[in-house]
Amino acid sequence: MLEQLLDAIAAYPYIGVALAFVLCGLGFPLPEEIVLLVGGYVCARYPDKATLGWMMVWCAGSIVAGDLLPFVLGRIFGVRLLRLRWLRYFVTKQRLAKFDRWFRRRGDAVIFIARFLAGIRVVAFFTAGTMKMRWPRFLLLDGLGIVLIVPSLTLLGFHGAGFFEQMVENVQRVERGILWASIAAGALLALWIWLWRRRRARALAGPTETFVQPTEPVREGDAPAEPRAPAQAEVEAASAGGAGNEAEPPTAPGGPPAGPVPGPS
Repeated sequence: MLEQLLDAIAAYPYIGVALAFVLCGLGFPLPEEIVLLVGGYVCARYPDKATLGWMMVWCAGSIVAGDLLPFVLGRIFGVRLLRLRWLRYFVTKQRLAKFDRWFRRRGDAVIFIARFLAGIRVVAFFTAGTMKMRWPRFLLLDGLGIVLIVPSLTLLGFHGAGFFEQMVENVQRVERGILWASIAAGALLALWIWLWRRRRARALAGPTETFVQPTEPVREGDAPAEPRAPAQAEVEAASAGGAGNEAEPPTAPGGPPAGPVPGPS
């Protein structure tokens, strides 16, 4: 963002700072201090386009215009303007109630202090408008802060041009590092998701069939053994166990057992 802001103000110095400060008055998340530093830097690097004196005048006038926007909106519409969703991002009811208490306790000091604190200016000026603060009083308090902050930061950007260039280079280096780190993190995340989905798909598919190698070698010409029922296997096992006992002699049908006939004693 810093590089784009620098290019825009370098191309159109006065119009660029004026537009930037008006956007800040509408709640755009851009610190006014950065714009003042960039304005002074542009005067130092491009003296043919902008001079330091006129840059200060344009910055001061643009800041006043940007600060009047929330003040006028709060003075005309009041809290009814909070019905707009985009405005509730910057001016919430909690912040409005807090600034209302601060105004009742400290009054003018809130406007003067808010001029130097980024992020609460819009809320403070909008609250001042809703409380119907007088125009001359608001412009005086806001102008005191502008008179202090505009010349100091613009001069700092003008005389610290070398430091500002180094800061821009460091910011660009950090941005490139963040970009490459984000790309690497995204690639690792995508790889992890792919591996996790693949592992989950395998788990849902269930176990696969496996080949069991036979314990005895199969000879050529042998027929494969047919599976036997458990009962038949038990009968064969029992018959094999009784094969070791002495076999009884066979008996002839209708007569004594066959065998040698004993002689007379």
